This record gives sequence, C-alpha cells and structure tokens, in this order.
Amino acid sequence: MSFIAQVKFLPKEVKRFIATEALLGIGMGIFGLVLNLHLLALNVSPEQIGALNSVGTLVMGAAAIPAGFFANYIGRKRIFISGITLTGIGYGLFGLGESIGVFYLAQIIQFIGISFLITTEIQLLFSYAETNELETVSYSLLFAVFTLFSGVGTLLGGFIPNWFPYGNTKYQSSVYISAVLILVVALLRGILLPCVNNSFDKGKSKLLLSNIRIYQVFDKKILLIIFYLFLAGMAFSTIIPFQNVIVKFRMGWSDEYVSYLLTINGLILFFASMIMPWIINKFGTIKAYYYVYGMNLLFALILAFNNISVMMFSTIFLLRSGSFTLLNNMIESQTMSVVEEEKRDFFAGVKSLLRSIGSAIASYLAGYILENQNYTYPFLITFVILLVSLLYFAIFIKPIFIEKLSNSNFSFEEEIQKDVEGI
Repeated sequence: MSFIAQVKFLPKEVKRFIATEALLGIGMGIFGLVLNLHLLALNVSPEQIGALNSVGTLVMGAAAIPAGFFANYIGRKRIFISGITLTGIGYGLFGLGESIGVFYLAQIIQFIGISFLITTEIQLLFSYAETNELETVSYSLLFAVFTLFSGVGTLLGGFIPNWFPYGNTKYQSSVYISAVLILVVALLRGILLPCVNNSFDKGKSKLLLSNIRIYQVFDKKILLIIFYLFLAGMAFSTIIPFQNVIVKFRMGWSDEYVSYLLTINGLILFFASMIMPWIINKFGTIKAYYYVYGMNLLFALILAFNNISVMMFSTIFLLRSGSFTLLNNMIESQTMSVVEEEKRDFFAGVKSLLRSIGSAIASYLAGYILENQNYTYPFLITFVILLVSLLYFAIFIKPIFIEKLSNSNFSFEEEIQKDVEGI
C-alpha cells in the first residue's frame, strides 16, 4: 500500500490529532524563535540560558516517570492535555517575568508540561492508529505537519515583534501570542480527541505497577534502548535549542533574516519527515540508519569549520537539520514500535528521563561554549556524539531491530531480507 493510500485510511482520530498539531507547531515555532532573543534583551546571558535549558530538561526527565504512572491510572489523554496546558502557562510566565527567578519557574512549569506531552503523545497517537504499519505513517505525518507549521510560526516570529513591538522587550507580545495558541490547542484536543483506555485490563493496573514496572526497569532491551536515547538527547540539545543564536551571531543577521532561514529549515524538516517511511521501505531499516548516520556525520563535520562561506554554511546547515530530523524521527518511532504495548507508558517515562539528562548535559555545555562566542564547537561536539551513537547502534540496537523485523507480522519480507543481509 502506498504512503498516500495509507494516509487515506488513517482513522479519524489520527487525522484530528494531526490537524491540531498544525496550531501547536505555529505556537511553538513563534516561541522557539523569540524566547532566547527575549531573554537576551532582558540581559540574560547565554550561559544563563544554557543553565535554564539544563534545568528544564532535568525537570522534564524527573516528571516523565510519574507521567507514565499517571497515564495508567487516569488515562493517556488526560495527561496529554494537562501537558499542553502547562506548556501554555509556562510560555505565558516567560512573557510576564522580568527576573531570572520567574524564568526558572516558567521553565519548570513549561517542561513539566512538555514532559507530560512527550511521555504520552506517541503512545496515544499509536493507540488511535491501531496497526503497526499505520503507526509509522501516523508518526511521520504528525512530525511533518509539526515541522511545517513550526516553520510558519518561526517566520511569524520574525515579523510579530515589528508588528506589535509592545512590552518590556519587543518580543513580549510574541511570547504571549504563542502561549494563547498553545492553550487553544489544549482546548481543541480536549474536545476532539476521544479517551482511549490502555490495551491492558484496567483492573490489573495496580498489579502491573508493582510487578511489570520492576520487570521493565531491569529489562535488558529497554535499558539498551534508553541509553541509546540518552545519546540522541545529547546530540539534539547541543545545537537545536541554540540554533537561532548560532545563526544570528555567526552570520551577523537580523531577526528577520534568521526567521527566513529557520522557516526554510522548517520546510526541510517537513520534507525529511514525509520521506521517512519511504526511506525505510526503500532501503530497509538497518541500511536506512547507516545512510542517515553517514549524512549527519558529514554535515556536522563540515559545519565545525569556521572558514566556510555564508552560502555554504546556510546550505549545509539546512541539510544537517533535515538529515538529523530524519534520524531523530527514525529513532523515536522505531524504538517505540519494538516495545510491547503494555510497557510503552513506562518506557516513555524512562526514555524521557535518560534523554533529558543527556539534553541537560549538552545544553549546559553548549551554553558555556556560546558564552565564549564560539559558534563552531557545538557542531564538532555533535559529530563526536553521533559517532559514538552510531557505534552503539551497530553493536546493541541493530540486533533488537532485526529480531523485531524477523518476528513481525508485516508483509514486508523483502524489507526484512534487506535488513538481515544488507549490512
């Protein structure tokens, strides 16, 4: 079945989920562009911004495991909607605040919300998708819509400060607008998305919490995967949270030009997300990982050189973003797919914890580097992390994927043959 045909057969719940993701992307796109600039305008240093990001990611990790427990008791949707609401409240506090203490409070609330969101989002989407084949399609389409509309939000974030330059900085109105959009998403999803019980018997939840939870903590496969996600979190947070700062100061561009580049970046991410299922089907899961890792390593290494031209930097920066998004989406969707349904809530919490620790370490390190106005080292550090991640994948994760493919009920015999024999 082609990708387009699969999209047509997606359940209506998945389509509603994806449609509302557009508004979430716009809100987060605006916020992602203006927050650092808003903080810098309030005389918050890059090192302090790095510390804020580190605290936020640690809070996100600490909240992830409780979020997994709560999802079993009161349902994934309720935790999911609560997470979006808290994220919107955190955004609003960033607009209201003028001191570093308020910003830490806003960051904590925001990242508790994000933790609740990401700990339940994929499982909730997959529960609506109903089949393993549609899970990959749903995730790909969801992230594609998010990245496309976050690009729209990024573009708007470059102009809203000039349209509405009101507040203690010219970015304050943009922060408020992003907060309102996120809260509207919470309302719409609360109304449009049905509550779906977890696939296991609710009457057994207490027994599962006392037995399966402990079993999951010491499950070898899950432990191997979550450390892999720890490395992915480090690779993500070395650059992504600071990419607007890196572009602005490495190129000496205005906010509008930064927003143009990051808007194009959003389109690249959209394309990368859309082609993920095709790449996996074309090359097989294992080959696809090796090819995408190779692209990421090459682009990160090129960007680590300081003497490349503005045009070359812009081009490679966009290609790196697309290839990294492709890799990140493959990691997120494929690792969740190999975990049994009854373990997914707990797995999501534990993986978020480890990924957040990795992100916190990388964010603090990147903030320290940028404080010293070095805009090439983050790419070099990312290259090293990705190289370690590739070796870890080859040794520990590839066998897990091959076992899953071998035991799969998919009618993808040719793909399985590619994966087992391809490398």
